[in-house]
Amino acid sequence: MQIPDFAKDKFILGSINPYIAGCYRKVAGLGGLMIYLYARFRLGLPDYMTGKKSEWVKLDNVTMFKYEYGMDPKTKAKALRKLEKAELIQIHLIEKSGKAPQIRLMLK
Repeated sequence: MQIPDFAKDKFILGSINPYIAGCYRKVAGLGGLMIYLYARFRLGLPDYMTGKKSEWVKLDNVTMFKYEYGMDPKTKAKALRKLEKAELIQIHLIEKSGKAPQIRLMLK
């Protein structure tokens, strides 16, 4: 998905482009928007052990609820499938492991 020229200079909340946030909302609804905002929030925080930032964000339910980004796990799974199909995110998921998925945003 390409960002149109008219939308490249607009930002909200620091460096979040409202057009990109709208793309995530359009593809996967409010669940997609919540995932995008949570991932952008977590991308700004360094790892507490290494102090380094990573491109991958872990979407575990406990931490999402802790930071007020909580949603039903089924809603999250549907939104992740839709976002991956639209190529807005990449998912690292071990099937049937019970582990939280890790995502990387393709549009930032």
